[in-house]
Amino acid sequence: MKIAQITMLLLWVLTLASCSSDFEQEVDRVSPGTGQVTFLFGLQKNDVLAVQSRGSEPERITHMWYAVADKEGKIIKPLYQKLENDFSKLTIEGLEQGDYTLVFLATTSTEENATETVNTPTLLSDDWLMSSTEKMPLDALYFYKKIELHIDREQNGVSELVTLERCVGRVDIDLKLSSEYMWRFIRKIDVTFDDTEGIYTTLNADGQYIGGKEVVSYDITEKCSFYSLPSKDALSGFVTIESERSDGKLFERKYRFTNCKIEAGRVTHISIDYLHPENQEGFLYVREEDFERFQTDTMFLADEPRAIFYNSERRSFYANAPLQLSISNEHKLLVKFFSPVSIQNVTVMCRFNKISTEFFKLAHFEQIYPFMEASFPLPVVDSERTFTTSNGRKVVVPAQPELSNDDVTLVIQTDDPFIKKMEQIDSHWFIRFSSYSADAGHAYWRHMNPLLCRHGVALAINMAFMFSSEEFNTEMNTYEGKLKDNGGNPINLDVLRQKIRNHGGLVLGCVSGVGGLGGGTTYGLANYCYTGVYFDATPPNAHPHNYPRQAMFHEYGHCLGYNHNSTMTYGDQWTVLCATVFVNMGKEGKLPVCSKEIIAQLPM
Repeated sequence: MKIAQITMLLLWVLTLASCSSDFEQEVDRVSPGTGQVTFLFGLQKNDVLAVQSRGSEPERITHMWYAVADKEGKIIKPLYQKLENDFSKLTIEGLEQGDYTLVFLATTSTEENATETVNTPTLLSDDWLMSSTEKMPLDALYFYKKIELHIDREQNGVSELVTLERCVGRVDIDLKLSSEYMWRFIRKIDVTFDDTEGIYTTLNADGQYIGGKEVVSYDITEKCSFYSLPSKDALSGFVTIESERSDGKLFERKYRFTNCKIEAGRVTHISIDYLHPENQEGFLYVREEDFERFQTDTMFLADEPRAIFYNSERRSFYANAPLQLSISNEHKLLVKFFSPVSIQNVTVMCRFNKISTEFFKLAHFEQIYPFMEASFPLPVVDSERTFTTSNGRKVVVPAQPELSNDDVTLVIQTDDPFIKKMEQIDSHWFIRFSSYSADAGHAYWRHMNPLLCRHGVALAINMAFMFSSEEFNTEMNTYEGKLKDNGGNPINLDVLRQKIRNHGGLVLGCVSGVGGLGGGTTYGLANYCYTGVYFDATPPNAHPHNYPRQAMFHEYGHCLGYNHNSTMTYGDQWTVLCATVFVNMGKEGKLPVCSKEIIAQLPM
């Protein structure tokens, strides 16, 4: 029987080395050695707290305290004690025959909390865990357990599983908003309890709650919840919310609550119907700090799968319209921005095609960050909303629960310099990405990666903008008669301009072993060409016609239908013309994306 028991203990220890899951039962006691006690630790399962509001990481012990008391309640120091660094096991040796009480205190908090103190007790009746900051709750997650232990003459040792239990409760403030968008108006939330001694201040080593304190104006803005030692009785109080109007004016409202009983290991909810003068407004105003409350992401991060950036439904754009706005299948405003630079103060005007011929102010973004992909809930989807037309008239639009992209016409209004440059592009190139024959053992084609996709976005925008610029067209006029077609005939420059404007676009890919491959919409460059075309990719006095820029415009010459018999691929004509203008515009800050550092400094 003892062999079987020892085997079970070893299995527990091996399991603990790879898992910190909660334990459901205690193991049998065994006798490994005289006066030796071994404890394995787990955290209490609790369905009420299974869904955590502070992140989805599993709970792990970050610090632990323990004490051993004799039968009179005096804390003693055993001859040998060892607590593992990961708090998975405690070994105590040298306990004499008799009765003992062992108490354990642990926390899963990852940072020091200024509101609590853990004392060193000398008696079981001594204070152990204390909420020490005036008018603030403990606000940290703590676990406690007390066990009684008997060592007798026949018993050489004990091994036991200790399941630590929560000794604090959690209070969640549940705000009922007319839409998720209303969070942007909230500046501060704090909670106050009426009872000046309604919450216990101390847990003593014996597991008793004592003392009492008040909680006044405790700031919970960031998390809308807090942990606390239990309350003596059901509490009442109020939640104060400071809010802002769209015009920047601040106002404050207090919301009463009652029957708030804080219990160890449980969540208490305070529900509040949030009131705001603009509750019925349909206009969505988004600040930079509001992004974290919405479903926001960044395109072309380092871990973005090929299945995404090769999918033209997910990653494609027009070079003259890198900012995409649409209504998603989830009836949200979907924003994608194919640009390595941010833009500011963008207003979205919307016409509900089935309701009105007028445009309403649908949304405003103080900033749209580089390569942003985000979706924003629209208040009008759930309930009727009031909108302001472009001429200032107020119009009530009924709820649009099935709102789709076909139901709206969206227009962008902004004075941002980057978007103004996009408006100057006179071509309508469609840009997307492809692996081509990278998986087929091709001699040259290789896979793109997210960083090259970012550089490809910049390259396509810069090239389309340059071809539409006055600087390029003026310089190209000096090449009259020098640009020859496949038959060696002079190219009509107006026809060439029209061919560039009407070109369908580029399907960007990556090659190796050659500088590039191109033709039609096929456009592949070596990775060093994608990164080496910026003006500051070469020394300041270097000739603009470096190899990456030559490859860039050589392959585009093929895309326009010219072969190596023309001057649109090799020679000192087309590629020199393009490279020279491209570098000069980069130096002068005229291109949409001038420097290689713009992408290099973006988070990946």
